[in-house]
Formats: sequence, structure tokens, C-alpha cells
Amino acid sequence: MDMYTSLPNLYLSLEKTGGLFDIDATLPVLTIQFFLLVQILSFLLFNPIQKILKQREQEIENNLKNARISLEEVEKLQQKIRRILQAVRERHLIRSREVEVKRQTAVIRSKKYMEAKVRDTREAMVKNYITTATQSSELIPGVVQEINRYLRVRPPINRV
Repeated sequence: MDMYTSLPNLYLSLEKTGGLFDIDATLPVLTIQFFLLVQILSFLLFNPIQKILKQREQEIENNLKNARISLEEVEKLQQKIRRILQAVRERHLIRSREVEVKRQTAVIRSKKYMEAKVRDTREAMVKNYITTATQSSELIPGVVQEINRYLRVRPPINRV
């Protein structure tokens, strides 16, 4: 036997039997170590992460609740603004109608005033005309007499 051929056989004879699933003291120790690792990770890592996630979830719920409340307040304010705007529009419409009525009344009054002024002026002019005509009709006989007297006294005009 050769030294090179006997070495693998020696190696095989030294190898333990059972391998990975050999039940000895290492398997229970590994199991205990695994559960301890899970407990330590749970205490140090998983619980704080879950606590942080719950806090974050609560913050989000509070923010959504506040947003809903704010949205309701905004909708109430919008409705209030709409009512106020409607009331202002109605008052403006009523006021503009009142102003239009007053304007038309003022136009009618000014027309009546101007018509009365024109009528009074016309009547005054007619009275003046009548007075002037009466006075001139009273003067006409005297003027005619004067003209006749002048014509009688005046020397005749030579006509060639």
C-alpha cells in the first residue's frame, strides 16, 4: 500500500458519523441559542420598531382626523361665505333698484321742472307780446294821425 492511497482511507476512518443531524449536545445548545437570539432581537429591535410604527400610525390617524375636522370647518366657512355673498348680492340688487327708481324720479321731476319753466317763460313771452301788441295798437291811431298831419304840411315832392 502506498502512502497516497492509504491517506484517504485514514481520513474516512477518522470522520464522525451522523453529520449535521447528529443528536448530541450541540443541537439543543444551537436551539437554545436561536431562541435566545430571537428573544434578544425581539426585545432590542422588534419591540422598538413596532412601538415606532404604532406611534406613526397613531400620528397619521390623528392627522387624518384633524384634516377631516379642518375640511368640515372649511366647508362650513364656504357655506357661510356663500350665504353672506348671496345676502350682499340681494342687498346690492335691492339698492341698485332703489337707485334706479330715484334716478327715474329725478329725471321725471327735472323734466316737469323744465317743462314748467318753458311753459312759464312762454306764458310770460305771450303776455309781453299781448302787452306790446295792445300798446302798439293803441299807438297806431296816433301815429297814423301824425303821419297824415306830416303829409298835409309837407311840401309836395317834384317828380321828374
